[in-house]
Amino acid sequence: METIERKPRSREQTRSGIVKTAKSIARREGWQAVSIRKIADAIEYSAPIVYEYFDSKDVLLDEIRNEGFRHLYQEYDRILSLYRDPEKRLYEISLVQWQFARENPEIYQVMYNLDGAYCTIPVYQSETMQAVSAIVCKTIFSFIPKAEESIKRLYYQWWSISHGMIALAMLLKDEQPLDQSEQVYRETMRRFVRDLR
Repeated sequence: METIERKPRSREQTRSGIVKTAKSIARREGWQAVSIRKIADAIEYSAPIVYEYFDSKDVLLDEIRNEGFRHLYQEYDRILSLYRDPEKRLYEISLVQWQFARENPEIYQVMYNLDGAYCTIPVYQSETMQAVSAIVCKTIFSFIPKAEESIKRLYYQWWSISHGMIALAMLLKDEQPLDQSEQVYRETMRRFVRDLR
């Protein structure tokens, strides 16, 4: 497709369009199909213009990853203000994690380097990911105040169970319906949360 001359768009509109187009291609064809050239063709700009916004596919993936963690942070924070009971809070946070992955699989894949969405920038260096972790740790601490090391251990257990089950559900979606996986996920997270008491 030939690049068409278009009215100048605002920088933010163009940047947002690039991100949206990358996610759209990934949802249809998988992350292996996403390239700067393909994005440029889809938005009818040249590849050098896209590179002005994102130096590489890696930088673009990092932006999408941070978008996902920002969304989770806002949702987790909302749950903290909605519920006082720590058990309800952590369980609802777990459900938000599941729902987000189910509704936005292409973003969740980037967040955790799944299904060909490989971002070389380490996830633990993401400030937005660290903020999300802090909310979960704060929630766990509200059950029974413990030493920081104990809270970290419980957080990693929660994260391993939650993320592991979501990743497996995504991987096995053709063998086991997502509704069935969700039921197992809910039961497992409910048990985990109860055991923290």
